[in-house]
Amino acid sequence: MKRIRKHRRSDFQKYILVVLLKEGPLSLKELEERTFAFVYHFHGFGYSLHEEVERKVYSFLSWFGCQPEEDYSARMKKWREKHEKQIDAELECKDLIERGLIRLNEKDNYELTEKGREEAEKSANEMEKATISIRNQLLSPAAAARNTVVTDFFLALMKLLAGFISASVGLIADGADAAIDTVSAFIVWAGIKFKKEFLGTLIIISMMFITAISVGYESVIKIVDAITTTTLPISLPYLVVTVEGIALIAAAILHFYQRYVGKSNGSLALISQSIDSKNHIYVAAAVIIGAISSIFGIYFVDALIGMFVTVRILIDGVELSKDALPSIKGEATDLSRYKMPFEKHWRLSKLETFKIWILYSIKEDNLSTKEELINSLKRTFKPKHISMLSKYGFNLGEGFDFEKEFENLIKSLLEEKFIIKKDKNYILTEDGKGRIDRIFRSIRYRQSG
Repeated sequence: MKRIRKHRRSDFQKYILVVLLKEGPLSLKELEERTFAFVYHFHGFGYSLHEEVERKVYSFLSWFGCQPEEDYSARMKKWREKHEKQIDAELECKDLIERGLIRLNEKDNYELTEKGREEAEKSANEMEKATISIRNQLLSPAAAARNTVVTDFFLALMKLLAGFISASVGLIADGADAAIDTVSAFIVWAGIKFKKEFLGTLIIISMMFITAISVGYESVIKIVDAITTTTLPISLPYLVVTVEGIALIAAAILHFYQRYVGKSNGSLALISQSIDSKNHIYVAAAVIIGAISSIFGIYFVDALIGMFVTVRILIDGVELSKDALPSIKGEATDLSRYKMPFEKHWRLSKLETFKIWILYSIKEDNLSTKEELINSLKRTFKPKHISMLSKYGFNLGEGFDFEKEFENLIKSLLEEKFIIKKDKNYILTEDGKGRIDRIFRSIRYRQSG
């Protein structure tokens, strides 16, 4: 049997100790179920993301007449089977017993020893401190705004230095723009810090309109120059591509980061910054395309893209202004239309986890009716505390209506032929049993007495 890498085994063992500390003695089957609830949805997230990337790659290749040798759905099925998680709770429990941290009681349940309780409390405290640290340094609105200031400062410094070294007027101008972004980011941070967040939102909206006017003006001038005069090539285009490439990646990271923290905390100022960062992705991409085109003697492509970017920024600015008005008036702002990064994939990963749990419940617990399966889902995923998941806000069942969504979950399993329905009962097929066995192949269940 393939053993799990040492650092991953250590993580699983800490998880088991904390679960036993929070919930008391548990059977091997119950521990395995808790571990599944913690681990499998991350696999589902990876599967969902991988599936969309593959779909887009295939779609892109199809434009050039390239067709994959293997059917897309068959390819994804093989990938999923290859990467199914193996969760060996029994192996971890044996090791913990040998270390004197847990023991089996008279009911054949695992419980903490005194040494194990000390270790579990230590691990729980470490997790709590880590959670507080992550919150304070990364996931609070003030922290995100502060980190944006630092990032914008280094981007401005990089662009200005590269601009002066290369004598590139474009890079110097871009560096000056980044410096202004640093100042506006500082104002946003101050606004959040001193409970005047709407001021930061107004600054960002103003900067978006200024950026749109600036990019639009430069684009028009470049188009006119390309038509009426001889356009000089960009100096050191490879340096421009490198610097703007770094800026593009930084803007993408900031966009996802600001959107996540902004949506999680209901901060319109951070959501405004995330939109501004998205617009900087467009601007950086336009500069890169322009620099590459310049190498081949084409000097107007970035100007055409710049016009599109101008329109895109103006639309975002107008939409954001509409959302900012209630905030300025002191009213609650509806942020529902601003989606979290990878929100779609996170939801799909939850659905994937719930579907696997339905298969598991049919096979291991002999459940077969709609009511029994819904109750099993609620019992497993609705608790207020699912150990480390709850600490990081990953309660899978929170806000999820199992009764309302059950038919959709079952429909997918029926279509994939993992289950069939007879009267009011759901029955596992051989494919369904194989799916469950792949995920839990290394587990030997012991039913508690």
